[in-house]
Amino acid sequence: MEIIQIRRLKLHGLVKFFACFTTALAVVLGGSLQAQQTTATNVSFRSNTNSSQPLLRENPGSAGNYLESRVMELEKQIKTLQISAGAYENQIQQQASRGFYAGAAAVWSKPHFKEAFEYSETNTATGQQTLHPFQFDYKVTPKIWIGFKNSEGIGVKASYWSFDADGETRNNISDGITLFGAHAVTVIFPANIFTFAPGDTLQTSSNLQAQITNLYATYSTNAHDIEINGGIGLRYARLRQTLAASVSGLIPRSLNWERAYDGVGPSVALDLKKRIGCRGLSAIAKGSGALLYGTKTIDRTVFGDVSSPPASPFLMLDEADEVVGIGEFGFGIEWARTMRTGAELAVTGTYDGQLWAEAGAPTLGFLGFQGYGLGVELRR
Repeated sequence: MEIIQIRRLKLHGLVKFFACFTTALAVVLGGSLQAQQTTATNVSFRSNTNSSQPLLRENPGSAGNYLESRVMELEKQIKTLQISAGAYENQIQQQASRGFYAGAAAVWSKPHFKEAFEYSETNTATGQQTLHPFQFDYKVTPKIWIGFKNSEGIGVKASYWSFDADGETRNNISDGITLFGAHAVTVIFPANIFTFAPGDTLQTSSNLQAQITNLYATYSTNAHDIEINGGIGLRYARLRQTLAASVSGLIPRSLNWERAYDGVGPSVALDLKKRIGCRGLSAIAKGSGALLYGTKTIDRTVFGDVSSPPASPFLMLDEADEVVGIGEFGFGIEWARTMRTGAELAVTGTYDGQLWAEAGAPTLGFLGFQGYGLGVELRR
């Protein structure tokens, strides 16, 4: 019995020891946790939002609500930093793109006409008449530009484009049934020549010249990762188109006409650029429009005219006032790389188009150009 009592006393002592030890440990840990919570509650994060409201927990005894509040506060701070970083990056890009730039491009252009034809083919047996339009192949045309902009995106830009091509020379021989003719379809005084006898040959050739010169005041900015370049200024355009037709045979005949236009007027332009990935690639789009005020001249000579009544051999419209609208558009891809010298080299591939209103031959109509461009630009 004594042994049992001794064991009971020892067991009772061990129980009291563990109880005291557990109570002391709880007191120590509780005080430390309270101190940590108090310190964490008093911590504040500075941000650009200038928020002076203290962080309060809805339920001080709930650790879940406290952590949720901290996460929401950190998310707000991250968004603020992202906005500031984006604005800073746009500013750096705008400042980095300041300076001089110049470029050149080879544009494979082809003209298109509306309701303008070079010669006609008439079958006297069936009475059918076929009109053959002007035909020009693709031609490499030069385009150059140069400009400057400061760190605020304000600058100037000048550009030049030119087209000069000869149409294919055509020879059509009449067999007495199929007749060929050339025409000058003017508003008041038309002129016409034909092949009549078998063996008569109609030869036609044409030429087309067009030039565009721009001078812009420009402004550049960035919005939603898109680089925007706008311009407003003046445009000068020049157009020359000629047709030379002659009938060789028993009775020679000839018809020649030339149309010339020169005009100056206000012009606006807009270029957009959007980065694609991180390899220096960008998608680009561009457009411009101009309204030109100038003069038109038509010079026509004909010998052997078969119109009824016959037209005067010489006709000239001397510097008549005319308004011509010109629109341009294009889109493509740009690849740019910064060289060791600090300059940026860009290579572009584009699809380009133009529309000249009231510029077809020889009097009224539309003229358009479309093609593909390969350009190089150096920015410093």
